[in-house]
Parts: sequence; structure tokens; C-alpha cells
Amino acid sequence: MQAVPRESVPGPLAPGGRLGRYQIVRRIAVGGMAELYLARQTGDEGYEKMVALKRVLPHLTEDVEFVRMFLNEAKLAAGLTHSNIAHVIDFGSEGGEQFMAMEYIHGCSVQQLLRSSAQQGGPPLDVALTIVHEVAAALHYAHDRAGPDGAPLGLVHRDVSPSNVLVSFDGDVKLVDFGIAKATAHTRVTRSGAIKGKLAYMAPEQVRGEALDRRADVFALAVVAYELCTGRRCFTAPGEFALINRVAAGKYTRPSSHDPDFPPALESIIARGLAVDAEDRFETARAMQMAIEGFARDHGHRISALALSEYVDAVVGREPYPTATTLPAFCASSTEVTRPTPAAASGRAPRTTLLLVGGALAVGLSVGLGGPALLDDPEPATVSPPAEAVKVAQPDAKPPQIPLQSPTPTPAAVPDPPPEVREPEPEVAESVPATASKPKKSKRRKPRGKAVSKANSTPATAKPPEYLPPSRRGG
Repeated sequence: MQAVPRESVPGPLAPGGRLGRYQIVRRIAVGGMAELYLARQTGDEGYEKMVALKRVLPHLTEDVEFVRMFLNEAKLAAGLTHSNIAHVIDFGSEGGEQFMAMEYIHGCSVQQLLRSSAQQGGPPLDVALTIVHEVAAALHYAHDRAGPDGAPLGLVHRDVSPSNVLVSFDGDVKLVDFGIAKATAHTRVTRSGAIKGKLAYMAPEQVRGEALDRRADVFALAVVAYELCTGRRCFTAPGEFALINRVAAGKYTRPSSHDPDFPPALESIIARGLAVDAEDRFETARAMQMAIEGFARDHGHRISALALSEYVDAVVGREPYPTATTLPAFCASSTEVTRPTPAAASGRAPRTTLLLVGGALAVGLSVGLGGPALLDDPEPATVSPPAEAVKVAQPDAKPPQIPLQSPTPTPAAVPDPPPEVREPEPEVAESVPATASKPKKSKRRKPRGKAVSKANSTPATAKPPEYLPPSRRGG
């Protein structure tokens, strides 16, 4: 399948368009570096699959270094196979567009869940613990991932936040967007002072631009745990500079200050994850996962995908899964969207008809027969062009208006035959096909002497000039 041309998609991809082998259904979200679409992958024998298609924003595709990093990190993410990580299906470049196709998670983000549950003070503790437990499992798997040579990749997510954790209506928890993760052991892309991610979820060493390891993700997960368990933001400040200072100093309000009944054991787990010094945090995400699991067991809480599914249904509301019957009509088949033919786009009569009419008019005028009869018809050769064609039409491209003459007009008063009718080619525009011919200025033969100029300037109501035989002509 053809990729969507770069020129036709300077902005968002239109529903029904294609990027590689994926058909766009609708845009889901847009960020600072990429935008996310719901798309449909099709194949032979009626095969189809819904995917989440991440497309790099057009203005960033000109940045060669960014594109290289995006594709390199997409390749790393494609090698991650875990039940709590959204699987990367495909990635690459098509028609100047950089994209990544991922597993479609039918549900909502934790950010949406927090907003929906804000009136209730956040989700129940069982739901919060379940999400944190599953994300910790995903992080530990990614942190321990080794390359083909068996050496650890040193993969760090760097952007663990509520918007990058998805929850399906079936109770599955998926960590997404390794788009800014770095294989620190095998790349020199990480540089001192390069800050990426969301400030409120960064580890202190990350906002200082220092080298990172897996414990930076542990800190970010502790921030998410704080917000899920309390229903409040962990780090807040009136501006970016103040926020950076609060994160670097580890200044936040302890959960028990909001709720005196908050479990002390859970508060200790969160506080350890939020330690300013990385040496004081959990060494691994699995260590934090085990602490969460132990707390739930000892205090009568359950880590349950079923409880999570029921809560998401109750708060967000289950939506039908996108299928061939629920998608817009353009998804009913996998055929390419066709454009109208040149004749249909411009509203002109077929070129053959115009040429025949123009030829007959020229012959009739040259022999002095049939001219007035043809001119009684409503100008068949001067069909109004479409709006797109008007942009490029030349002022003298319209056939000359021929005054009515007597059956035997003076040869000098007979105008030149009309030029050959050609289809004008509009300027580059999506609504007009690019197969039309390029417009040309009509070419007129130069007038023969002053008499011709006077005849051409004679209005249609003037008396026709008297015919003089050659023997009585002056000169």
C-alpha cells in the first residue's frame, strides 16, 4: 500500500488516509514530539487489526538527529515482550513520515482515571496498589533486558507518568512510550544537561542533568503511587523553576498530612521511593513491587485485575471495541481513496467535443458560411473554469468575441480562427488532480495592416463595411 504523501499531510492525518499499511481512523492525542492515532491494519483474506499509530510531528522530521534517535529507540522498544508493556508491532519511515505502530489498548490512561475519580478523592486503595504493582513489574523487566550479546541494555524509561500508563477495560495495565528511553550502555546520545520528560515526575538527578540508572524510574513510579493513593499531586509549584527546586530537594507533603488514617506502612514505601539520594531508594523496581505486594497481603487489600476492570467500567464507562461494524464507513474496505477525474473535477466538457466545435467554427468563418448560426448558440467553447483553474488562467486565454457579420464580410474583417482548446492545469492543490495539462497562453496571429485593427475594434452594432472589388481598392 502506498504511503500518504508528505505534501498532503502537513497537519493531522485525515480519517481514511493511509500511512504505510495502516488506515487512519481518528486522532487520539497529540504531544510535543508526536501524535497518536487509532489506525486499522489490513491484510489478505479479510485480516484486520486495530493499532495505535504514533507519528512524529512533521516539523520534527527535518531533525536528522531526532529521527535517528526515534527509530533507534523504537527498535529497542520492539524487542520488549511483557504482559505489562504495550508491544511495538512496527516502526519505520514511509513517504517522509516517521511512525511507530503499537498494540492498541482499549481503555483509558491513569491520568484520565485520576481525573474521573477526583470527586471521590482518588481511586480505591486496591485499584491504586494493583496499578503500581503491575507497572513495577514492567519496569523491572525492561531494566533487566539484555541484548543479543547477553549484556544488559541499561534501558531506562525516563518518562513514567500517569499519561504513559494505560488501563484496559479488562483490567490490564500497560506501560507505554519508551520513545525517550536510552540504552545507556550502547549509545552516547545521553548528554549532560539534556532534560527530557515531565518535571513533576523526574528524579532529582534527572532535573540536575546527571547520569541516570533504573532508580530514576523507581522515583517516578513512587510519584505515581503517591498520586494514586492520595488523589493529590505530589510535587506542585507556581512555576517551572520553583517546581525543579522542590523536586531536587524532595519537598512534598506526606500522605498522612492529607489523611491522618493513611497507612503508615504504605507511607514508608512511598517515602523510600521518593528519597532524594538514589542510594536510599529501592535498588530495583522489583524490590518496590514486592514491598507493595507485602503491604497488600498484611493489611487485607487485594491486587486484582478484576477489581480494576470493574472500577474502570464504573468510573469511565466501557466503550465498544472498534470493529468493522463500529468504524466509519471509509473503513469498510481496504481500497485506496480515489480522486475525481480531470473532467469531473473541473466541470468542463470533454476535450474532443471542444476541439470539434472550435474546428467547425473556424471552417465556417473562413468560407463565410454558418458563422452567425454557430454564434447564436450560448458560447460552447467558453465554459467557465473552476476556481482552481482561475488562479492560473491568462487574461488573453479566452477566445475572442466575434461580431456578427454580413454573409459576405470583408476578408480583412474576418478574425483569426480560435486557438486550439487545451485543458488548463491548476496549481498544486489536493482537490484538483495532477494529471491535467498545463495551461498555455493563446497565440494569435499578428493583424495584417491597419484595416484589421480597425475592424477588430468595430463594435457589434456598427454597420458592416462596404465590399469593394479589387479593381476599386485604393493603393
